[in-house]
Amino acid sequence: MNRIRTTMVLGLVLSAGLVTGCSGGADAGAKAGGGETGKAAESASASPKSPVYQGKPVPGLTAQPAWSLTDGEAGNCASKASEKDSSQRDVCTVGDAVIVTGYRDGQSGTSTFTARLFDAKTGKLRKNFDFALPEKSGGSTPAVALAQVGEWRDGSPALLIRNRVDTPADPLKKASTQTVLTMYAPSGEKLGSSSFDGDTHMSTPVRNGYLVDTSSSGGAKFIPIGDGETLTTQASHIDLQGAVGPGLGYSSQKDTSFQPYANWLTATDIRTGKKVWNTKDLAPPAAVAKLITPAKATSARLMPYQGDKALLEWSSYGDSEAVMTLVDVKSGQRLAEGPGIDTNGTVEDDGLAISPDGKTAVVQYGKGAVAWNTETGKELWRQATNEKNIMPRALPGNGVLYAYLDGTGAALDARDKKVLASGIEAMPQFTTNGYAAVRSAGGIFVFATQPVA
Repeated sequence: MNRIRTTMVLGLVLSAGLVTGCSGGADAGAKAGGGETGKAAESASASPKSPVYQGKPVPGLTAQPAWSLTDGEAGNCASKASEKDSSQRDVCTVGDAVIVTGYRDGQSGTSTFTARLFDAKTGKLRKNFDFALPEKSGGSTPAVALAQVGEWRDGSPALLIRNRVDTPADPLKKASTQTVLTMYAPSGEKLGSSSFDGDTHMSTPVRNGYLVDTSSSGGAKFIPIGDGETLTTQASHIDLQGAVGPGLGYSSQKDTSFQPYANWLTATDIRTGKKVWNTKDLAPPAAVAKLITPAKATSARLMPYQGDKALLEWSSYGDSEAVMTLVDVKSGQRLAEGPGIDTNGTVEDDGLAISPDGKTAVVQYGKGAVAWNTETGKELWRQATNEKNIMPRALPGNGVLYAYLDGTGAALDARDKKVLASGIEAMPQFTTNGYAAVRSAGGIFVFATQPVA
């Protein structure tokens, strides 16, 4: 895998003619990542047409949007950087910004892929990316550019732009293809950029500022976007799917025992491959400890939470009743003991919503949702057996839990799960500064959040 300095890529991008729309205000390093507009465009109005919101009011959001874009202006949103299949372009927020993508037709059958980053509060354009698409010549056209939402190395939200650069053959040189991966902060500031030969990494997952290459057997390579050294680990793609914690994170593996029966859990630092703790050496919650016998010990499951904290679920081996705890992911130290839950043994229908301050969680890890205070461990409310299944989606701090009730979008009072509204057609996507993007008939609408009474 050849990594090429960004300064070398700049000449290739410009000579290939794939980047358009660069004004004199954009810096040279930014142009290599793909066509950001200059300061004149950054100060332009985001929504000259201001479509009227025709959807139903959503509890916890202002009655009128702060700004909006028409369907034609908004197009689609972005995909997830951590997923290889990037066909779902439904992620519309990144940090305190809104991201939209689309295509613009030009002269003589040409077209351009565009990605635009807007200030969530004002609707002002922060960055614009334009990539000219090659003319169709039969068959499918390869992806030239992608906009994706992920995280930077410190766990903060970031925008990833992937740019395929095709350089045609000339009388002396063969045709070549390179891929430029550039990450940006929600402010539009460039965080790092790297270039690779070929187009393989147009679909390789990116996690926390690292391209995660699991194509070879026996482990994974973490290739930094921008400066840094490539790291080779023994973590499998399955380990990486369940990673928790900051940076490259920690993976967990079952440590199965038959004398006594147990499914202990070993947590491993993905960066070093070092085992950092095992539940066999940790004291389980009292409700689980009293079920331990000489023939039967404990089982555990580790799930992501926030920052360097993770959720650790404890149970007696073979039992569906479990106890939630919040732990320090680096040491396994218990920070809080939460409520008991009835698990169903699957992960396909897991759900988690966390308040911005990290003090409240609504979890759905079994047969019913439970809300609890992660500082005190106090249970706030629990789903009854005769209620519709609550699948938590967002807990933005305005007193509302946005969730699905048996698959139907709804807004619930976060304090007692009272239904405030049901039949929400488009679930809001929240920014880190208290705004919500809603895709609805006529375009994309950005609302400020407000507390419910």
